[in-house]
Amino acid sequence: MSRRLAQQLARVARDHTSGAAQLALKSARAVQQWLQRHPDPTEAELEDVVVGLLRLQSSMAPILRLANEVALAADGADRARALAKRLVAFRRCLERARGRIARHFAAALDASQRSTAATYSFSSTVIGALAAARTRLSLALVAESRPALEGRLTARRLAEARLPVQYTTDAGLLGLLHTASVFVIGADAVLSHSFVNKIGTRTACLAAREAGIPVFLLSDETKFLPEELAAPFWRPSEGPAAQVWARAPRGVSLRSPLFEHTELAHVRVITESGVQDALEVRRAVESVRVSPRLKRLAD
Repeated sequence: MSRRLAQQLARVARDHTSGAAQLALKSARAVQQWLQRHPDPTEAELEDVVVGLLRLQSSMAPILRLANEVALAADGADRARALAKRLVAFRRCLERARGRIARHFAAALDASQRSTAATYSFSSTVIGALAAARTRLSLALVAESRPALEGRLTARRLAEARLPVQYTTDAGLLGLLHTASVFVIGADAVLSHSFVNKIGTRTACLAAREAGIPVFLLSDETKFLPEELAAPFWRPSEGPAAQVWARAPRGVSLRSPLFEHTELAHVRVITESGVQDALEVRRAVESVRVSPRLKRLAD
């Protein structure tokens, strides 16, 4: 891998503020520029690019999917042409998905009355959809999302989009869900039977179901991961314990799990392709072709 591409990917690796889609777009543009400078890449060079992508924030589904696209191009005969086509399609998907998801979400809302939308954690896709649908919404109910409190950024962005916001604690969200019309959530990854998102998502989804509130999961399809692609990367992980309690007394151990799986069975998934049920999502996820080369390089 060239020094210039390595430097570009290193900047992506250091970026802990941009969302997964933005980081994947930056990475895809960097690989496109590299391909322009190296129009006849060897199989070994493409493998170096795959490894470079896997060394990034590889728990992000779009980054994994991008690495898979490069690996699939390396599997074929006309590698340069195949990679160029795959990169264009990948970027087009990311660039167009958010607007299409927002339109599908607005169409799914009850047009006869203004709705209250509850949300949890931070998702640029969710924020974009709620902002675009603000004329159909009377209020956004936002949880603080402890311990990182990313709900504050969600509330700020929605308020900047001129949508009235009611901010509450995580427990408060559970108690107030019955006042909402819909519960809207994003995802870090969508698997065949579940989706991965911040810890607390499953409890909130179950509370919404108990209250009779429909749950909308908004995700572009670059986050669709077959189990064989997700398994090496989606392991239980924990955040900084200090976020939970900065100076805990002796004898108190701390846990800060980051992610959890939530079943797709009672969730309405909205992607750039439209509203999909759990069976349609499973078929789409399982249709993603995974390169054997990627699995080998990931080991």
